[in-house]
Amino acid sequence: MGKKIKVFLVDDHEIFRDGVKQLITNESDMEVAGTASDGEEAMRAIQEVKPDVVIMDIRMPGLNGLETSQNIIKSGSNVHIIFFSLYDREDYVISALEMGAHGYILKDTSNKIFLNGIRAVANGQFFFTSEVSDVLVKKYRELKQEKGIPDIVHQSFSLPSLSKRELEILNMIRIGKTNKEIAEAFGLSVRTIETHRLNMLRKFKTSNLDEVLKVTEKYNEEE
Repeated sequence: MGKKIKVFLVDDHEIFRDGVKQLITNESDMEVAGTASDGEEAMRAIQEVKPDVVIMDIRMPGLNGLETSQNIIKSGSNVHIIFFSLYDREDYVISALEMGAHGYILKDTSNKIFLNGIRAVANGQFFFTSEVSDVLVKKYRELKQEKGIPDIVHQSFSLPSLSKRELEILNMIRIGKTNKEIAEAFGLSVRTIETHRLNMLRKFKTSNLDEVLKVTEKYNEEE
């Protein structure tokens, strides 16, 4: 087994920290390197532990998550920060991106997406849940309009090409069918369905299938 991803948790709610700690501990490729209940404690511990990824709450007493993260980055730490918050407020999301965060995940996301986000960020990728991505796209378009630049992103947008089978599987996923149910419906193996899912993720250059579902759904509505 390769090196485990060292994760550090920063949140002022003990029950939440314990829950996330247990979730991560159950994964074979990652471990909790430490926890902190406030920004000051986090900055001291992170310098010693040197984790790969920090899961950072935004609203905390004393130094908030944004201030704490900014100080960590200024200190020269090479850690990757994911904000894990209840809030998708534009000012929070934009501030997080501007100060160098690699991810922003809402706390009501699924365990699977949360864990995939940690893996993606640990590998140097950026990871934002769909609601957060919507905020970023909205802000980007507002800035373009302010500068009088046509929204060519929307005008020239085209979806990656999906096969007929991939589209059928995507529609089954959209209505809540499991891999096993989809395999039985098409007379295929579960492994084949999993391969199709991976291919769709690669085509959309994401590790989050919810993103694929959301983008294709919006595109179909516009069509």
